[in-house]
Amino acid sequence: MPKAPTKTTSSKASTNRTEPYSKSSPKNQDKENVEPKPQDSTKPDDNREDYRDISLDEIKGEVPCYDDAATVRRKLKKLLTDKSIVPGTSKKWTQAAMVGEMQELENRGHPVPYNQNATGPTARSLGNFLKKSGKMGAGDSPCYYWGNILLEKLRIWNGDKKSKPRLKAEEE
Repeated sequence: MPKAPTKTTSSKASTNRTEPYSKSSPKNQDKENVEPKPQDSTKPDDNREDYRDISLDEIKGEVPCYDDAATVRRKLKKLLTDKSIVPGTSKKWTQAAMVGEMQELENRGHPVPYNQNATGPTARSLGNFLKKSGKMGAGDSPCYYWGNILLEKLRIWNGDKKSKPRLKAEEE
């Protein structure tokens, strides 16, 4: 039987931290003649303080939803089960936190007409949306629209690329 790898006790092997300053860079670098690096639109903007400030492209006053309700539902459920941290806070993603973020996006955004008597994302409407099934189950829910916007802003904030089905839907 092969031996199991053993842990090393050196300080460099036990930590993944990098040095704060490069030892090889000169102290007095000419900052005026340094060319700026080109910005990649898929990378997050570190100067932005809040992911909610990211502006999305609109078509006729609304942000287009390229993902179906099942995809948005799956991604929202993944956020809830991963227990990742809400950007800019120390709280974890819960249904209450998610509804609060969707309502904040709605308050910062523009009014959107809803079907029936819906008033915007609520805890009840999020729970109902997450319980539905099928490609467009609860596709008329405010949680579908604002959940899509939330996920898109988080995708840009984290610097993630667009999925292949998403790119295909954008072409159509």
